[in-house]
Amino acid sequence: MQGKGVGCRMKLLVVEDELYAREALVRQIQKYDAAHAFEILQAANGADGWEICQKSDPELVLTDIRMPKMDGLQLLEQIRRDGRKTKVIILSAYSDFEYARSALANGAFDYLLKPIDDEMLAKCLDRLMTQYRTERKEALLSGRDMVTQYLIKSIRKPDYSGFVEKNMFVRTFPSYQMGVIFFGGMTRRNAHGFSEENQERFLTALEQEYGAPFLTQIRFLELEPELWVLVIRPDGDTLFFWRHVRKLLECQDTTVRLGISAVYHSNAALGMAYKEAADLLKCRLNWAEPLLFAGRLKPETFQEYYLTKEQEELLAKALEYGNSRKTAEVLKEIFEEVERHLPIRCDCLELLYSQIIVLYRRAISLEDTAATLEKGSERLFQFDSLAELRDYLTRIAVSLCQMNCADTEPEKKTAQSGSEIVAKMTAYALENYSMDITVRELAESVFFMNQNYISHLFAEKKGISFSAFLRQVRIGHAKELLKEEKWSVTEVAAMVGYNDTSQFIRIFRQEVGVTPKKYRTVGDADGE
Repeated sequence: MQGKGVGCRMKLLVVEDELYAREALVRQIQKYDAAHAFEILQAANGADGWEICQKSDPELVLTDIRMPKMDGLQLLEQIRRDGRKTKVIILSAYSDFEYARSALANGAFDYLLKPIDDEMLAKCLDRLMTQYRTERKEALLSGRDMVTQYLIKSIRKPDYSGFVEKNMFVRTFPSYQMGVIFFGGMTRRNAHGFSEENQERFLTALEQEYGAPFLTQIRFLELEPELWVLVIRPDGDTLFFWRHVRKLLECQDTTVRLGISAVYHSNAALGMAYKEAADLLKCRLNWAEPLLFAGRLKPETFQEYYLTKEQEELLAKALEYGNSRKTAEVLKEIFEEVERHLPIRCDCLELLYSQIIVLYRRAISLEDTAATLEKGSERLFQFDSLAELRDYLTRIAVSLCQMNCADTEPEKKTAQSGSEIVAKMTAYALENYSMDITVRELAESVFFMNQNYISHLFAEKKGISFSAFLRQVRIGHAKELLKEEKWSVTEVAAMVGYNDTSQFIRIFRQEVGVTPKKYRTVGDADGE
C-alpha cells in the first residue's frame, strides 16, 4: 500500500475486443473487489494483452477467446511458453467443449461462459485467491523457486551468475531492499529456529496487513536457525514496514535485531546488500539500536582499533598460568580501551573477537584456528553490547583457567583438560536434559571448542557417544515420571526434552523394549 513503503495490489488484466463487454466485466470485478486488492489493466486484443504481460507481469488474466490479431488460446499458449506463472481464466460465448479442453490442457485456471453472472465470477475468483495464497506461502516456505535460489547462491557466492535465475530475479525485483534479521536470546528449546508453523504465521500476518499480492514481492530465507534474510520490493519510505516486521517476529523470550540495506537497482549488488545489512547488525555493539538502516550511519566517523602485542602477550600468559583474576583484569582493560574508541569499524571488532578466541584455543592446545576465524564474523551477531561480549569472553576465560590451573604440569595439561571437559559435558547433560541440547551447542556456546574434538573426546573416555548418553539420561528420567499417573505421555516427553511425542515414543521403545503407555502398566521388557 502506498505510504507504507511497499506496493501490494494484484495486477489483473482483462483482454476483450468488445468495449462494452470489457467495461461491463471490469465493473463486475470492481464490485467483487471490495478490498481493492486488484489493479485492473485492460487490452483490446491478445497481441496488446501479451505486450502488457511482458511489461507489467500481471498475476491474473481474464481473456476472451475470439479476438483479432491474437486470440485468447494463443495468448494463453504464449504466456505458458514464456514460463510465466500467470493464472489465466478463459471467457467465451461458445459452449464448445473443444475450447474448454484446449484451454485447460494449456494450463488455464478456469473456463467461464458468457454472459458471466456475478455469482459465478465471485466463486471463480474466490477459488483462485485461495489457491494463490496457498501457492505463494508454500513457495516462500520451501524456498525452491528460482528467485529465492538465485538470492541464496548470490549471498553465499558473490560472483555467482545464473542467466535464467538472474532474469527472474530482475523481473520480480526491479529494485529491492534487504533486511538481515537476527533472533537473539533464543532459548535452547527453540534453538533450531522458528518452525514452519511460525514462519507461516509470519507470512499470514504480512498478508493480512499488506494484502495477498504482497507475498509475490518478498522473499525470505533462513540462512541459519537464528539468522534470516528478507528481501522486499520497496515503494517509498520503508521504516514503518521494517518496524512492523520486528514487532511481528519478536516474542517473549526472543529479541529481534535488524540491519537494513540501502535500496538497490542492480541484481549484481546482492552480495553487497547482504554485507551492508549484516555489518549493520554487528555495529549494534557500538549502539543499542534494534533497527539500523544503511545511509543513516556515517562510515567516516568509525575508528580503527587493534589489540596490541603487549595486551595479547598479557592475556596469553594469564591463561597459561591459569590466573583467572589476571585474565579478567586484562579483558576489562581491553574493553575499557575499546569503549574509548567507539564507534569502531566492524572488521576491527571481528578481528578483536577472533584474536581472543585464537588465544583461548591455544591455551588448551587446540591449534586449528581456521574454523574459529571463519566463525568470528558470524558470532558477533549474538551480542547486543560490548559489555555482553566482554562478559561472555570472561566466562570462557575463567573456565579455561580452571582447566589450566597453575600447579598442573605442562605436559599433562591437555590430558587433564580432556578429562575435565568430559566431566563437564556429563554434568551439563545431567542438569539440562530437559533442554534442547546438541554437541554443536556445547562445543560453540559452552566450551567454545571444535565439535568433532569434544565428540571424539567424550566417546573415547565414556565408551558411548554424547547423544546416546543424553538419550539414556532422558529415558531414565522418563521412566521415573511415568510411574506417576498425574503426567500424560505428552507431558513426560516435554519434561525430558522431547517436543515431538511420536519421536519420544519411538526412542523410548528402542531403549526400553515397550511403549511408554505399556511401561506404565507392566514395566520394561526385562520385567522391571
